[in-house]
Amino acid sequence: MKKSIKITVLGGGVWGTVLAQHLAKNRRVWLWEILKDVEQSLRKRRRHPHIPGLRLSESVKVVSHLPEAVKDASVLVFVLPSAHVRHTAREARRDLGHALPLIVSASKGIEPRTLLTVGEMIAEEIPECGRGIYTLSGPSFAKEVAMGAPTKLVLAGPAGPRARFLRSLFNHRPIVVEQSRDRKGVELGGSLKNVLAIGCGILDGLAKKPGNPCGINTKAALFLEGIKEMGRLISRMGGRRQTAFWLAGIGDLIATGTSPQSRNRALGEKLGEGKPLGEAQDEIDEVVEGIDTSLSAHDLAAKAGGEYPLFHSIYRILHLGAPPQSVLEAFGFRS
Repeated sequence: MKKSIKITVLGGGVWGTVLAQHLAKNRRVWLWEILKDVEQSLRKRRRHPHIPGLRLSESVKVVSHLPEAVKDASVLVFVLPSAHVRHTAREARRDLGHALPLIVSASKGIEPRTLLTVGEMIAEEIPECGRGIYTLSGPSFAKEVAMGAPTKLVLAGPAGPRARFLRSLFNHRPIVVEQSRDRKGVELGGSLKNVLAIGCGILDGLAKKPGNPCGINTKAALFLEGIKEMGRLISRMGGRRQTAFWLAGIGDLIATGTSPQSRNRALGEKLGEGKPLGEAQDEIDEVVEGIDTSLSAHDLAAKAGGEYPLFHSIYRILHLGAPPQSVLEAFGFRS
């Protein structure tokens, strides 16, 4: 890999901005953001409106023009809501020039209907880069990383010099990067855990209501049943079952299912308190990926075969109006 490389981060959201800042400690980085107010705040003030205390390094060049961002890029890092990945990848392909960049997906989600992971969507839109697509996942609340709190992530994709090079870009304080060849399992784990985190939040909401004494013991049982179901589904969809028991599975779920920072857990808590889905969504001002992922998880389970009572229960609560306390029955408790 040449010393002179161009790294482009696509998506100036909270996690995209933090990753750009992280990468810019050692390299020059381009950061592309399409929302005008966010782009101007990053470019002019060097601040992100939702990350107090972070001042963007001068090594990060903020742009709003996609061709400028991706032309001749050596590394593209996708950090977009999953619903915007396919279109952006399609547009980016036109402007790559002669470059065949390595691609890292730091987005989580499963495309409705096709049931493709983010990495698979990118591979369809930029097929010439198919063997150079990796996924970065794991417990990673952006504001904690911005403050320097240590975390471990996993970089998943083909082994070899390219994987080692990408790991070297991300693997410095406060992020430690492990490697895996199971991109499918890592991507599914990072997405499915958002559904399980909604279930964790439902327990937290139920615990606030008289007659529903849910506690840490209850959530531990949900963790274990959820990871069993996640491992079963990953395995049947072509990944490795053990991936569910590592950073992109149980590691990410512990963080997302317990932290007040988690949008998915917060949404579940509101449901557990008895609020309808629309009202709960309105009270959270960012995308809650687990809502759409629950639909994809339901379809994946039907395609894969097998028993997934917890995933089915959360799907029914979100989309069919089932009572929140029914989640308890999915992992063995009777109401």
